Amino acid sequence: MKREVIRLENITKSFGNVQALNGVSFSVHGGEVVALLGDNGAGKSTLIKTISGVYSLSGGQIYIDGKPVIVTRPRDAMELGIETIHQDSSLALDLSIARNLFLGREPVTVPALGVFAPLDRRELRKQATDLLKRVGISKKLDADAAIGALSGGERQSISISRAMQFFAKIIILDEPTNNLGVEETNGVLRFVKEVKAAGHSLIYITHNIHHVFQVADRAVIMRQGRVVADIDVAESDVLTIEGIITGADLKELAAAQAHG
Repeated sequence: MKREVIRLENITKSFGNVQALNGVSFSVHGGEVVALLGDNGAGKSTLIKTISGVYSLSGGQIYIDGKPVIVTRPRDAMELGIETIHQDSSLALDLSIARNLFLGREPVTVPALGVFAPLDRRELRKQATDLLKRVGISKKLDADAAIGALSGGERQSISISRAMQFFAKIIILDEPTNNLGVEETNGVLRFVKEVKAAGHSLIYITHNIHHVFQVADRAVIMRQGRVVADIDVAESDVLTIEGIITGADLKELAAAQAHG
């Protein structure tokens, strides 16, 4: 049995009288990809924001490596090894690839000066170039190039590479293939497989059920702020998962239409 990296136990979140999350519980193990699925309003985004420290919990407990932790701000999540990559890729478009890869963790020449320490630009470029080679982005990229000049898929690759670089225990991908072309989408899915192979754990939010069957081990399905299913992807199919998401038996409907 693989080690449990993160466990959510009876997570609740309220906004006034609105109960956005109601007793959410599931876990993710080492080297596992868990797809988090559900229609708009199911509670996926709220859950991710509580895990990543954007929202504080109303109730419940988060465990990392079996130990209870408190996450009240994004910095707490990062220090615990939780990296979240949002669909807007969370990159600074006016900064270089190298600066984005090491944002907030740049190598400096005089560490004792703290925030006033000058950047070690040579080391920054070297580390960024090495990382880009290791990651294997489809075309040769200059570490000094601005993020704004990259395609959507390349930006997502840089975001995922940054999370890998700092040895995140768990990487949360929020709709990473939204608005991407076929080639870029395949690149992102390839990165997901590589991240998994490197031993990282992922929570992968998507509306594309077919992508789930390409990269995920399990599917956790939410509806109205609750987990309604936690299933092994290899033992399921598209119609079953779509039916759980919508609350309809799509297999039964398909059979009825075929005989109609």
